[in-house]
Amino acid sequence: MKKLTLLFILLFLISCEKDDGDSYAKDLIGNWTGYKQNNSYFITSITTQTVTNPYIAGTGSITLDGAEEATLQYIYMYSSHGLTQIAVAQKVFGITSEGNNYILNIYDYGDFGSFSQLFKTSANASDTYEGELEFSVEGQTISVTGGALYHESVDDSVMIVGTLSLVQSEVISGTAVELGNLDWIFENYEFSMNINDDKTFEQIIITITGDTEETSGTWSADSDEITLHYPNYSKTFSYSVSATSLEMTYNNDLCVLTPDECLPQYEFMYGMEAGSLEQVVQIKTTYFSK
Repeated sequence: MKKLTLLFILLFLISCEKDDGDSYAKDLIGNWTGYKQNNSYFITSITTQTVTNPYIAGTGSITLDGAEEATLQYIYMYSSHGLTQIAVAQKVFGITSEGNNYILNIYDYGDFGSFSQLFKTSANASDTYEGELEFSVEGQTISVTGGALYHESVDDSVMIVGTLSLVQSEVISGTAVELGNLDWIFENYEFSMNINDDKTFEQIIITITGDTEETSGTWSADSDEITLHYPNYSKTFSYSVSATSLEMTYNNDLCVLTPDECLPQYEFMYGMEAGSLEQVVQIKTTYFSK
């Protein structure tokens, strides 16, 4: 009789943990505030090779002086059909971040000369400086020895000098290799998520420009994954949750929709053999507190 009583109690407790067969963690329910996001990039190649890694700061730096002042340390370069492009940035390529960012693009047309552009992006505006720089490229290193770029509309200029070498990483055929991993701490950016017991959710984002984006929909989940059903699409996240913290991870295959157009662009960026890139995946984990 005691065994039957214990079995009844156990079945009762299990039924309290689940609603209509659901196996999701009940701690999901609540109002969550995002405070950090981790971004990592993985690539898969069909051949073993050495690639450019634009997610790690290079050796040396390119400095800006004058109307703008900054140190640029992230770099990639590629050549195609007689054109060499060098891209140098203050912050990691492709990662949304707080504050200003500077990206310097140098285009070398061989016998036809060269042209350079400096882009400054900020929360509320952007600026462009253009002109010609004196520079040389030796292997994986660029040296800018002089020159200035001028603002497109006002009488401002930026002097640019320095030497910077890119970083390379080895990828193994058929193996997903992580090239970069970094955190973005939310400062002037707000991300909140209300996950309701009635299987609805509301999501509010206030961007660094002050714009507000509000979306809502329904959700479904099991013990490992939660799917947010927006009005026109759905996204599935793996999750880890406790009474006070939530981590939601989304695996984004960046080239799944248009591989023929998308993969060659990343091959240029990573300095890879043409046709060798199989997949580029961004893994994005957002951290919330209740």
